[in-house]
Amino acid sequence: MKANSDKSKQSKKATRRVLAGVLCGASVLSLVLSLVMPPISQAIANDAQAAPTEETVMGGGSSTESTDVENTNNGDTENQNSDETEGDEADPSNGVEQGQPEGKLQAEDGELSDGNAVMLAAEGGQTKTASTEIRTADDLKKLANASGVASFKLMNDVETGETIALNKDGSNITLDLNGCKIKYTSQSQPLFNITGGATLTVKDGQQVAATETTTSQTNKCGNLALMEYDTSNGIPTGLTYYVTESVANGTRTTETLKAYKAHVKGAIVACSGSKDLRLIVINSGGHLNLESGMITQDKNNCVKNLVYAAGSSAISVDGGYVCGGYCPEGAAGAGISVENSTLDISDGVIAGNYAPSGGGVYALNSTVNMVGGIISGNGTNDNEVGYGAGICAEDSMVTITNGYITNNKYQFYTDEGHKGNGCHGGGGIAAFSHNQGQKKGGLVISGGYITGNYSAEAGGGVYAGAWNKPLSGFAFYGGIIASNVAQNSEGGGIRIAAPTVGEFNVSGKKAYITNNTTNTTNDWGGGGVFVQGSSDNNVQPASLNIYNALITNNHASGFGGGFAACPTGKTAITDTNGIAIFGNYDGKPDGSGYNRSGGTHDKNDDADWRPNHEGGEITEDFKKAGHQDLFLIRDSANAESLPYIAAVTGQMLGGGAANWSGTIDKTPTSIGKYEGAQAKYMIGLKSEPIQYDKDAATAAASLFITGNRSNIHGGGVMTNGDVIAGSTTQVNVYPKMKLNGTKALEGRALTADDAGKFRFQLLEPGESGGVPSFNNNDDGKLQLNGCSIVGDDDGATNDAEGNFVFDLGRVHSAGTNVYYLVEDPGNVADRVPGVDYDQTIYKIELTTTTEKRPVLDIDYIYYLVTNVRVTNLKNNEAKTFTPNNGSDVSIKITDGNTDKTFTNAYKPKGSWTPQVTKKVDGGEMKAFTFELANEDDPNFTKPETVTINPDPANVKTEKNGNATSTVDFKSKTYKLTDLNNGSKTFTYYVREKYESSTYPHYKFDQSVYRFKVVAKDNTQGGIDCAVTYRKGTVDPGGTWKDTDNKDHEFPDTTPTFTNTYSTSLPLSGMSGVTLTYLAGAAALCAAAAWMHIRRKANAKGGERRE
Repeated sequence: MKANSDKSKQSKKATRRVLAGVLCGASVLSLVLSLVMPPISQAIANDAQAAPTEETVMGGGSSTESTDVENTNNGDTENQNSDETEGDEADPSNGVEQGQPEGKLQAEDGELSDGNAVMLAAEGGQTKTASTEIRTADDLKKLANASGVASFKLMNDVETGETIALNKDGSNITLDLNGCKIKYTSQSQPLFNITGGATLTVKDGQQVAATETTTSQTNKCGNLALMEYDTSNGIPTGLTYYVTESVANGTRTTETLKAYKAHVKGAIVACSGSKDLRLIVINSGGHLNLESGMITQDKNNCVKNLVYAAGSSAISVDGGYVCGGYCPEGAAGAGISVENSTLDISDGVIAGNYAPSGGGVYALNSTVNMVGGIISGNGTNDNEVGYGAGICAEDSMVTITNGYITNNKYQFYTDEGHKGNGCHGGGGIAAFSHNQGQKKGGLVISGGYITGNYSAEAGGGVYAGAWNKPLSGFAFYGGIIASNVAQNSEGGGIRIAAPTVGEFNVSGKKAYITNNTTNTTNDWGGGGVFVQGSSDNNVQPASLNIYNALITNNHASGFGGGFAACPTGKTAITDTNGIAIFGNYDGKPDGSGYNRSGGTHDKNDDADWRPNHEGGEITEDFKKAGHQDLFLIRDSANAESLPYIAAVTGQMLGGGAANWSGTIDKTPTSIGKYEGAQAKYMIGLKSEPIQYDKDAATAAASLFITGNRSNIHGGGVMTNGDVIAGSTTQVNVYPKMKLNGTKALEGRALTADDAGKFRFQLLEPGESGGVPSFNNNDDGKLQLNGCSIVGDDDGATNDAEGNFVFDLGRVHSAGTNVYYLVEDPGNVADRVPGVDYDQTIYKIELTTTTEKRPVLDIDYIYYLVTNVRVTNLKNNEAKTFTPNNGSDVSIKITDGNTDKTFTNAYKPKGSWTPQVTKKVDGGEMKAFTFELANEDDPNFTKPETVTINPDPANVKTEKNGNATSTVDFKSKTYKLTDLNNGSKTFTYYVREKYESSTYPHYKFDQSVYRFKVVAKDNTQGGIDCAVTYRKGTVDPGGTWKDTDNKDHEFPDTTPTFTNTYSTSLPLSGMSGVTLTYLAGAAALCAAAAWMHIRRKANAKGGERRE
């Protein structure tokens, strides 16, 4: 059977080898076919398709390389396209350009033309218009006769002095300057007069993009554009303009000045203009569209406007340049002027134009929409007053969503009549009503960049409204306003004039007012923003509503690096979508003091205080206190009768605590998170929030006012108008309510290491009205019983002296409010070791009332504490406090017997266990007894005794046969009361009891060991015991004598008592017994030997049986 099985196994192995070979061969064949078949298949496919492909190309169909949009698709091609686009989105235009009326599609540049406007059509393709060539002034007149869609191309420079009227309704005329120039020589009549619904599109097919050139970073604002001219004829040959580019990073922005050089190609040039010339006029519904090319003037003349629109007309700047216009007097808008019309700017550059107002753009009763493009380096004339170097808008609606208004410069300023007024300006843009007392026009900035603009007077970037010429609304919803300068007046970034109402409300994105500067020495300041007030009863002050703003890292060389208000300003700061002000700084950069205003308009309240109101209000105490973040000042005369002009809350944007400190009306103050303060004439505050609250404010902010600078006050914001921060009409202001307590320890003094180790909670009862309690078991944990913790779970902790405080400051409603004050022991593992916690519970009842104190349009509801009742629930003793000032209450809670609130008992413990070792030499272990006596009982009159258990399990036998065992006395435990000032030395004596009568064959060790124990409080809840011992004896008089002269560390070693077992052989007459013992021993040895031999024999026999 075994042989058959082997054969079967061999057969199966052979079968498996054959199957493996077959599978291996099949795999190799599959691999070879996979490598060979694809090239063969591809070759067959190529042969099959070669003839049809060649036929398609040769037959004039559309090949894949053809880009001729006039070619017609045949049916085969359409099917091919359908196959290629299957599964993709099809082109709904079928290749036809969208957005043009059917049958009026424009031809591409470079189309063949026979000199006439010929409409060319290709079957299945799009329709184009050929361009009519312009070579002479007479050819240029053909534009006047064009209707519908028509294109013209300038083939060489043309000079003319005649006006070309484009007045056919619906005509859409394109003029390609083609790198050539139209030199216009009339002094007063326009070159083009576009009316009656006609549209003229100007472009330059030869225009090339401007190139960036290197430039210095020394001055990043007010860099006027530079025109270059042909010295022979004064025709412009180049333009250099500047862009102060801004990049946001976190809460800040960084500006870089960049220069761009444009070479003049195709241009329309006013060559003999005067102050009456409007080079291109659009009127009565006409439309000018500038796509590329340049509209400009020569060097030695002037214009009224390069482009002028009126009568519900429109100008679209989608590219190109409007530059180099100069209007000497009597007009505005040397570049572009619109009246009762619309200007749309999406691209292109408006640069290097000069006029009394609106060097680049002027708008009257019009609409200006800027969604792109650049308005750069335009200026107002330096010899007369005006507004708005980049844009000046009167009674107009201006909306800016993108693009750059940059490096424009308002140039005129004189001290005479202007000192301290700020009544002109607007480096970037000025917008206001045309007539006093009206509210017309508006300015909305929701994006884009207003950067690097300069005003010799006020409003470096934006001048919103003019005195008593308010806008109907001014809104900043987004964008960047950065690195603008107001040189001699207020508002480096933005100036809001009385009585314009402004709103800064950025949502869903981030916006920045950063790195702006006012260098004024006369006015009050406002590096980032200035809000103008009014002392005229007939004119309301300007106002600003600001939301979700972070004001940080600003600097004023006077006071109020973050925010400041001058004598007519009113400020209301709320905690709902409001602002956060921190991290600002003030004072002269060299540390030599503080700059003050020039005292204009008799506003010298920021001067140093002198008796009898001969000076200002600034005292030395004020200077030493906080004022870096918030500053307000006005005359304190008749202070009691003055209304409140400012209100500040302790909670800032992001929900954190501002932690204000400084002075309010010359009184030192601090403002907690739920508190607030109002002022009648003076505020100086510094905010010092914790980092967590700073981060929360930064995360919640959408508007960042940072890095701005003022030479006087208000580095970030300066107002002598009205500013409301936040989105509420009512603010609840809670009193300064401080509950003070003291923690004490019985048993030891508190140390610096104990600071913060004891925690206290202020609890508020829930709806059930439950009272907190403590567990009665060993853990003694606090039970809330439906109460809630006031504030965060961390509560309050003690300082090194045991003091703690709750800044309650949040009385939720008028009436009576109940709180409980307890010490929270926490979990057992987290407690201070060795401390028993005080379980006293205090019930605190606050009775309050309310008082309304409005500031601006906000009602501040102040909660005032009228009395406080404190009951110790352990002994039911109660005390009642009646504060003198219900808005600033501080009480000390004590237990009624001491000046402490909670007293914990420090009860450290320590122990050690005396132990001795018993050794028996030559005998067995017996139930020997040992005695332990105290220091005062060296004769062992009342000893503690222990007896060895001689059970073999408790005895260790050494190699030499000696027996050893250990025995423990009762542990010795010490408490703090056992020590003297935290330390004490204890002495004990130990010996073996002499029991020779019980164990006559043992010689007893009669040594007496002395234990010395140094017990010391480790202040961490334990008593450490350091134990040593020595060997000695005690004489009959009870005196212990040292026989060792050396301390031994316990329990590294233990006192050891050695007893010796002693016996002898029998005497004569006992020899028979001895021989009997010997014979018995011999018999036992013989028996053992026989058994050994027997086992070996059995082992061998077992082997053989196997």
